[in-house]
Order: sequence, then structure tokens, then C-alpha cells
Amino acid sequence: MASGALAARVADVQIILIPVSVVSLAVAHYRARRMGAGSRGQRVVLWMATAGSIVLWMLPHVIR
Repeated sequence: MASGALAARVADVQIILIPVSVVSLAVAHYRARRMGAGSRGQRVVLWMATAGSIVLWMLPHVIR
């Protein structure tokens, strides 16, 4: 039952968080690729953050 409550709370703010995170990740990927900003380690962390965001976006659908 607790997972259902968590999914309901996440779904309420998901409408705002998904577009904000998509835009911020897109800007970060653009800067890392086109402007050459960051080292290899920073790009790895960026890809890990992207993968983590995708998992969190799917969380409410997986829990149900």
C-alpha cells in the first residue's frame, strides 16, 4: 500500500518535473557535446543522471 501512495505523490509533481528535467538534461548534453565542456568523468555522470531520470519517470508506471 505504501508504494501506491508514493506513486500518487510522484504523479502529482511529475507533470512539472519531467519537462524541467528534459530541458536541463538537453542543455547539459548540448554543452557537453558541442561546446566541449567537461571531462570524460563529467560526461559519464551526465549519462548516469539521464539513466536515473528515465528510471524515475517510469517509476509510477512500474509500481502500478
